[in-house]
Amino acid sequence: MTLKISYNRSLMRNNTLALQSTAEYFCEVKNTTDLREALTFARSKNLAITVLGAGSNVVLKSNLFGLVVIINFKGIRHSIDGNDVVLSVAAGENWSSLVKYALRNNWYGIENLVQIPGSVGAAPIQNIGAYGVELSDVFVSLDAMDIRTGEINSLSHELCGFGYRDSIFKRKRKKKYIILEIKIKLSLTANVQCDYPLLSEALKMDSQKSTGLITPHRVARTISDIRRRKLPDPSIIANVGSFFKNPVLKSDSVSRFLECYPLAPVFEINGAEYKVAAGWLIEKCGLKGFRSGNVGMSSEQALVLVNYGNASSRELLQFSESVRQQVLSVFGISLELEPTVYGSF
Repeated sequence: MTLKISYNRSLMRNNTLALQSTAEYFCEVKNTTDLREALTFARSKNLAITVLGAGSNVVLKSNLFGLVVIINFKGIRHSIDGNDVVLSVAAGENWSSLVKYALRNNWYGIENLVQIPGSVGAAPIQNIGAYGVELSDVFVSLDAMDIRTGEINSLSHELCGFGYRDSIFKRKRKKKYIILEIKIKLSLTANVQCDYPLLSEALKMDSQKSTGLITPHRVARTISDIRRRKLPDPSIIANVGSFFKNPVLKSDSVSRFLECYPLAPVFEINGAEYKVAAGWLIEKCGLKGFRSGNVGMSSEQALVLVNYGNASSRELLQFSESVRQQVLSVFGISLELEPTVYGSF
Protein backbone atom coordinates (compact mmCIF):
# COMPACT_ATOMS: atom_id res chain seq x y z
CA MET A 1 0.00 0.00 0.00
CA THR A 2 1.42 3.41 -1.05
CA LEU A 3 -1.33 5.53 0.54
CA LYS A 4 -0.41 6.89 3.98
CA ILE A 5 -3.08 6.07 6.57
CA SER A 6 -2.82 7.48 10.10
CA TYR A 7 -4.31 6.06 13.30
CA ASN A 8 -5.98 8.10 16.07
CA ARG A 9 -5.52 11.36 14.17
CA SER A 10 -6.70 14.68 15.64
CA LEU A 11 -9.20 16.52 13.41
CA MET A 12 -9.02 19.83 15.25
CA ARG A 13 -7.38 21.48 12.23
CA ASN A 14 -9.83 19.86 9.84
CA ASN A 15 -12.94 21.68 11.04
CA THR A 16 -13.44 25.44 11.22
CA LEU A 17 -15.29 25.13 14.55
CA ALA A 18 -11.92 23.92 15.98
CA LEU A 19 -13.61 21.08 17.87
CA GLN A 20 -11.36 18.40 19.28
CA SER A 21 -12.23 15.19 17.51
CA THR A 22 -10.25 12.04 16.81
CA ALA A 23 -10.41 9.94 13.65
CA GLU A 24 -9.85 6.22 14.21
CA TYR A 25 -8.16 6.09 10.79
CA PHE A 26 -7.33 9.04 8.54
CA CYS A 27 -6.00 9.63 5.04
CA GLU A 28 -5.82 12.35 2.39
CA VAL A 29 -6.42 11.39 -1.24
CA LYS A 30 -5.29 13.33 -4.30
CA ASN A 31 -6.58 11.15 -7.15
CA THR A 32 -8.87 8.23 -7.91
CA THR A 33 -6.06 5.69 -7.40
CA ASP A 34 -5.57 6.96 -3.85
CA LEU A 35 -9.30 6.93 -3.24
CA ARG A 36 -9.79 3.36 -4.44
CA GLU A 37 -6.89 2.29 -2.24
CA ALA A 38 -8.55 4.00 0.73
CA LEU A 39 -11.86 2.25 0.00
CA THR A 40 -10.11 -1.10 -0.27
CA PHE A 41 -8.46 -0.53 3.11
CA ALA A 42 -11.80 0.38 4.66
CA ARG A 43 -13.48 -2.72 3.26
CA SER A 44 -10.66 -4.94 4.52
CA LYS A 45 -11.32 -3.75 8.08
CA ASN A 46 -15.08 -3.29 7.69
CA LEU A 47 -14.76 0.44 8.44
CA ALA A 48 -17.36 3.14 7.99
CA ILE A 49 -16.19 6.04 5.78
CA THR A 50 -16.56 9.74 6.54
CA VAL A 51 -15.60 12.18 3.79
CA LEU A 52 -14.44 15.69 4.68
CA GLY A 53 -13.49 18.65 2.54
CA ALA A 54 -12.44 21.92 4.18
CA GLY A 55 -14.50 21.17 7.31
CA SER A 56 -16.35 24.48 7.04
CA ASN A 57 -19.86 23.07 7.35
CA VAL A 58 -19.53 20.24 9.85
CA VAL A 59 -19.81 19.62 13.57
CA LEU A 60 -17.45 16.83 14.62
CA LYS A 61 -18.24 14.91 17.78
CA SER A 62 -15.43 13.54 19.96
CA ASN A 63 -14.84 10.32 18.01
CA LEU A 64 -15.13 9.48 14.34
CA PHE A 65 -14.85 5.72 14.13
CA GLY A 66 -13.83 4.18 10.84
CA LEU A 67 -11.85 5.91 8.09
CA VAL A 68 -11.94 9.69 7.62
CA VAL A 69 -11.01 10.66 4.05
CA ILE A 70 -9.96 14.17 3.06
CA ILE A 71 -10.64 14.81 -0.64
CA ASN A 72 -7.85 16.92 -2.13
CA PHE A 73 -8.40 16.46 -5.87
CA LYS A 74 -7.21 19.53 -7.83
CA GLY A 75 -7.75 20.90 -11.33
CA ILE A 76 -10.01 23.17 -13.38
CA ARG A 77 -10.84 22.68 -17.08
CA HIS A 78 -13.12 24.76 -19.26
CA SER A 79 -14.75 24.77 -22.67
CA ILE A 80 -16.51 27.62 -24.46
CA ASP A 81 -19.47 27.15 -26.79
CA GLY A 82 -20.92 30.42 -28.02
CA ASN A 83 -21.89 32.37 -24.92
CA ASP A 84 -21.60 29.40 -22.55
CA VAL A 85 -18.58 28.47 -20.48
CA VAL A 86 -18.60 24.98 -18.95
CA LEU A 87 -16.18 24.50 -16.07
CA SER A 88 -15.14 21.07 -14.81
CA VAL A 89 -13.78 21.58 -11.29
CA ALA A 90 -12.12 19.01 -9.03
CA ALA A 91 -13.69 18.46 -5.62
CA GLY A 92 -10.68 19.63 -3.63
CA GLU A 93 -10.56 23.11 -5.14
CA ASN A 94 -11.50 26.02 -2.88
CA TRP A 95 -14.97 27.35 -3.72
CA SER A 96 -14.33 31.06 -3.17
CA SER A 97 -11.08 30.84 -5.13
CA LEU A 98 -13.10 29.32 -8.00
CA VAL A 99 -15.50 32.30 -7.95
CA LYS A 100 -12.57 34.73 -8.14
CA TYR A 101 -10.95 32.67 -10.92
CA ALA A 102 -14.17 32.87 -12.94
CA LEU A 103 -14.41 36.63 -12.43
CA ARG A 104 -10.81 37.15 -13.54
CA ASN A 105 -11.77 35.43 -16.78
CA ASN A 106 -15.04 37.38 -17.06
CA TRP A 107 -17.14 34.23 -16.70
CA TYR A 108 -20.36 35.07 -14.90
CA GLY A 109 -23.05 33.36 -12.85
CA ILE A 110 -21.50 32.58 -9.45
CA GLU A 111 -20.32 36.03 -8.35
CA ASN A 112 -23.05 36.15 -5.65
CA LEU A 113 -21.47 33.04 -4.09
CA VAL A 114 -18.11 34.69 -3.40
CA GLN A 115 -16.51 34.23 0.03
CA ILE A 116 -18.51 31.11 0.85
CA PRO A 117 -15.94 28.93 2.64
CA GLY A 118 -15.37 25.30 1.80
CA SER A 119 -14.41 22.99 -1.02
CA VAL A 120 -16.04 22.58 -4.43
CA GLY A 121 -16.96 18.97 -3.66
CA ALA A 122 -19.03 20.05 -0.68
CA ALA A 123 -20.97 22.66 -2.67
CA PRO A 124 -23.57 20.31 -4.23
CA ILE A 125 -24.20 18.45 -0.98
CA GLN A 126 -26.05 21.36 0.59
CA ASN A 127 -26.68 23.26 -2.66
CA ILE A 128 -24.81 26.31 -1.39
CA GLY A 129 -26.53 29.64 -1.88
CA ALA A 130 -26.32 33.30 -0.97
CA TYR A 131 -27.80 36.65 -1.97
CA GLY A 132 -30.42 35.22 -4.29
CA VAL A 133 -28.28 32.65 -6.13
CA GLU A 134 -27.81 28.91 -5.57
CA LEU A 135 -25.33 26.43 -7.02
CA SER A 136 -28.25 24.62 -8.66
CA ASP A 137 -28.79 27.70 -10.86
CA VAL A 138 -25.55 26.96 -12.77
CA PHE A 139 -25.07 23.26 -12.06
CA VAL A 140 -24.81 20.81 -14.96
CA SER A 141 -23.63 17.48 -13.51
CA LEU A 142 -21.07 15.84 -11.26
CA ASP A 143 -18.88 12.76 -11.20
CA ALA A 144 -18.95 10.68 -8.05
CA MET A 145 -17.42 7.40 -6.96
CA ASP A 146 -19.70 4.69 -5.63
CA ILE A 147 -18.28 3.86 -2.19
CA ARG A 148 -19.33 0.22 -2.42
CA THR A 149 -18.13 -0.61 -5.94
CA GLY A 150 -15.50 2.04 -6.74
CA GLU A 151 -17.30 2.82 -10.00
CA ILE A 152 -17.50 6.43 -11.18
CA ASN A 153 -21.00 7.66 -12.03
CA SER A 154 -22.15 10.89 -13.65
CA LEU A 155 -25.19 12.45 -11.98
CA SER A 156 -27.27 15.07 -13.77
CA HIS A 157 -28.90 18.12 -12.22
CA GLU A 158 -32.20 16.24 -11.97
CA LEU A 159 -30.66 13.20 -10.27
CA CYS A 160 -29.05 15.37 -7.59
CA GLY A 161 -32.48 16.36 -6.26
CA PHE A 162 -31.55 19.89 -5.24
CA GLY A 163 -33.64 21.83 -2.74
CA TYR A 164 -33.05 24.68 -0.31
CA ARG A 165 -29.69 23.78 1.29
CA ASP A 166 -30.44 20.21 0.31
CA SER A 167 -29.67 17.42 -2.16
CA ILE A 168 -29.80 13.62 -2.38
CA PHE A 169 -26.32 13.60 -0.82
CA LYS A 170 -27.86 14.70 2.48
CA ARG A 171 -30.69 12.19 2.20
CA LYS A 172 -30.98 8.83 0.39
CA ARG A 173 -27.49 8.99 -1.16
CA LYS A 174 -25.76 10.26 1.98
CA LYS A 175 -23.49 7.22 2.35
CA LYS A 176 -23.36 6.08 -1.28
CA TYR A 177 -21.16 8.53 -3.22
CA ILE A 178 -17.94 10.49 -2.93
CA ILE A 179 -18.00 13.57 -5.17
CA LEU A 180 -14.91 13.87 -7.41
CA GLU A 181 -15.72 16.72 -9.79
CA ILE A 182 -18.55 19.08 -10.65
CA LYS A 183 -19.54 20.76 -13.91
CA ILE A 184 -21.13 24.20 -13.94
CA LYS A 185 -22.25 26.42 -16.82
CA LEU A 186 -21.35 30.10 -16.68
CA SER A 187 -21.85 32.88 -19.22
CA LEU A 188 -19.69 35.36 -21.12
CA THR A 189 -22.55 37.84 -20.73
CA ALA A 190 -23.19 39.55 -17.42
CA ASN A 191 -26.63 39.01 -15.92
CA VAL A 192 -26.39 40.47 -12.45
CA GLN A 193 -28.70 39.17 -9.73
CA CYS A 194 -29.06 41.99 -7.20
CA ASP A 195 -32.68 41.82 -6.02
CA TYR A 196 -31.80 40.28 -2.66
CA PRO A 197 -32.75 43.06 -0.18
CA LEU A 198 -29.46 43.29 1.73
CA LEU A 199 -27.42 43.31 -1.48
CA SER A 200 -29.76 45.76 -3.22
CA GLU A 201 -29.53 48.17 -0.29
CA ALA A 202 -25.73 47.95 -0.17
CA LEU A 203 -25.46 48.60 -3.91
CA LYS A 204 -27.73 51.66 -3.61
CA MET A 205 -25.55 53.07 -0.86
CA ASP A 206 -22.46 52.38 -2.97
CA SER A 207 -24.09 54.15 -5.93
CA GLN A 208 -24.25 57.34 -3.85
CA LYS A 209 -20.44 57.32 -3.69
CA SER A 210 -19.60 56.03 -7.15
CA THR A 211 -21.33 55.98 -10.50
CA GLY A 212 -21.34 53.37 -13.22
CA LEU A 213 -23.04 50.12 -14.09
CA ILE A 214 -23.66 47.39 -11.55
CA THR A 215 -21.32 44.72 -12.88
CA PRO A 216 -20.70 41.16 -11.61
CA HIS A 217 -17.33 42.36 -10.30
CA ARG A 218 -19.02 45.14 -8.36
CA VAL A 219 -21.60 42.68 -6.99
CA ALA A 220 -18.80 40.36 -5.83
CA ARG A 221 -16.91 43.21 -4.15
CA THR A 222 -20.08 44.39 -2.40
CA ILE A 223 -20.94 40.90 -1.16
CA SER A 224 -17.36 40.38 0.02
CA ASP A 225 -17.60 43.62 2.01
CA ILE A 226 -20.95 42.58 3.52
CA ARG A 227 -19.64 39.17 4.53
CA ARG A 228 -16.52 40.66 6.11
CA ARG A 229 -18.67 43.05 8.15
CA LYS A 230 -21.33 40.56 9.17
CA LEU A 231 -19.52 37.24 9.58
CA PRO A 232 -16.68 36.57 12.00
CA ASP A 233 -13.51 35.23 10.38
CA PRO A 234 -13.14 31.51 11.34
CA SER A 235 -9.35 31.94 11.41
CA ILE A 236 -9.85 34.42 14.27
CA ILE A 237 -12.90 32.98 16.04
CA ALA A 238 -14.01 29.44 15.24
CA ASN A 239 -17.35 29.08 13.43
CA VAL A 240 -19.03 27.55 10.37
CA GLY A 241 -20.87 30.66 9.23
CA SER A 242 -24.66 30.27 9.34
CA PHE A 243 -25.44 27.58 11.90
CA PHE A 244 -29.18 27.32 11.22
CA LYS A 245 -31.12 27.19 7.98
CA ASN A 246 -33.71 29.85 7.29
CA PRO A 247 -36.98 28.01 8.06
CA VAL A 248 -39.38 27.56 5.16
CA LEU A 249 -43.10 28.18 5.79
CA LYS A 250 -46.11 27.45 3.61
CA SER A 251 -48.18 30.43 2.46
CA ASP A 252 -50.93 29.94 5.08
CA SER A 253 -48.39 29.63 7.91
CA VAL A 254 -46.45 32.69 6.78
CA SER A 255 -49.66 34.74 6.63
CA ARG A 256 -50.38 33.93 10.27
CA PHE A 257 -46.77 34.64 11.17
CA LEU A 258 -46.82 38.07 9.49
CA GLU A 259 -50.06 39.00 11.25
CA CYS A 260 -48.14 38.72 14.51
CA TYR A 261 -44.78 39.99 13.23
CA PRO A 262 -45.43 42.29 10.24
CA LEU A 263 -41.84 43.61 10.16
CA ALA A 264 -40.20 40.18 10.05
CA PRO A 265 -37.92 39.60 7.03
CA VAL A 266 -39.71 37.04 4.85
CA PHE A 267 -38.65 36.07 1.33
CA GLU A 268 -40.82 34.37 -1.26
CA ILE A 269 -39.38 31.20 -2.76
CA ASN A 270 -42.00 30.03 -5.25
CA GLY A 271 -45.35 31.56 -4.36
CA ALA A 272 -46.28 28.66 -2.09
CA GLU A 273 -43.27 28.69 0.22
CA TYR A 274 -41.46 31.48 2.04
CA LYS A 275 -38.18 31.74 3.92
CA VAL A 276 -38.08 33.44 7.30
CA ALA A 277 -34.73 34.91 8.38
CA ALA A 278 -33.46 32.60 11.13
CA GLY A 279 -31.07 35.29 12.37
CA TRP A 280 -34.00 37.63 12.98
CA LEU A 281 -35.83 34.98 15.00
CA ILE A 282 -32.73 34.35 17.12
CA GLU A 283 -32.10 38.06 17.64
CA LYS A 284 -35.72 38.69 18.67
CA CYS A 285 -35.28 36.00 21.33
CA GLY A 286 -32.50 38.15 22.79
CA LEU A 287 -29.80 35.67 21.84
CA LYS A 288 -27.60 37.78 19.57
CA GLY A 289 -24.26 37.99 21.37
CA PHE A 290 -25.45 35.64 24.11
CA ARG A 291 -22.68 33.45 25.50
CA SER A 292 -22.72 30.38 27.73
CA GLY A 293 -19.34 29.00 28.73
CA ASN A 294 -17.16 28.45 25.68
CA VAL A 295 -19.88 28.94 23.05
CA GLY A 296 -22.33 31.63 22.01
CA MET A 297 -24.17 33.39 19.21
CA SER A 298 -22.04 36.00 17.50
CA SER A 299 -22.55 39.64 18.44
CA GLU A 300 -21.96 40.50 14.76
CA GLN A 301 -24.48 38.08 13.25
CA ALA A 302 -27.13 36.30 15.32
CA LEU A 303 -27.16 33.33 12.94
CA VAL A 304 -23.52 32.43 13.61
CA LEU A 305 -22.66 30.14 16.52
CA VAL A 306 -19.05 30.54 17.65
CA ASN A 307 -16.55 28.56 19.67
CA TYR A 308 -14.75 31.05 21.90
CA GLY A 309 -12.09 28.43 22.66
CA ASN A 310 -11.90 24.90 24.07
CA ALA A 311 -15.57 24.14 23.53
CA SER A 312 -16.48 20.47 23.25
CA SER A 313 -18.88 19.24 20.61
CA ARG A 314 -21.28 18.19 23.37
CA GLU A 315 -21.27 21.70 24.87
CA LEU A 316 -21.76 23.27 21.45
CA LEU A 317 -24.64 21.01 20.44
CA GLN A 318 -26.36 21.45 23.80
CA PHE A 319 -26.14 25.22 23.36
CA SER A 320 -27.52 25.03 19.80
CA GLU A 321 -30.42 22.90 21.06
CA SER A 322 -31.22 25.52 23.72
CA VAL A 323 -31.35 28.16 20.96
CA ARG A 324 -33.69 25.96 18.91
CA GLN A 325 -35.96 25.43 21.89
CA GLN A 326 -36.18 29.14 22.68
CA VAL A 327 -37.08 30.02 19.08
CA LEU A 328 -39.65 27.22 19.05
CA SER A 329 -41.13 28.43 22.32
CA VAL A 330 -41.45 32.05 21.19
CA PHE A 331 -42.41 31.66 17.52
CA GLY A 332 -43.57 28.06 17.14
CA ILE A 333 -40.96 27.64 14.40
CA SER A 334 -38.42 24.81 14.46
CA LEU A 335 -34.89 25.64 13.33
CA GLU A 336 -32.78 23.08 11.51
CA LEU A 337 -28.99 22.90 11.71
CA GLU A 338 -27.17 23.85 8.51
CA PRO A 339 -23.89 21.97 9.21
CA THR A 340 -23.79 18.18 9.16
CA VAL A 341 -23.01 16.43 12.45
CA TYR A 342 -20.57 13.51 12.34
CA GLY A 343 -19.24 11.04 14.91
CA SER A 344 -20.15 10.02 18.43
CA PHE A 345 -19.37 11.14 21.97
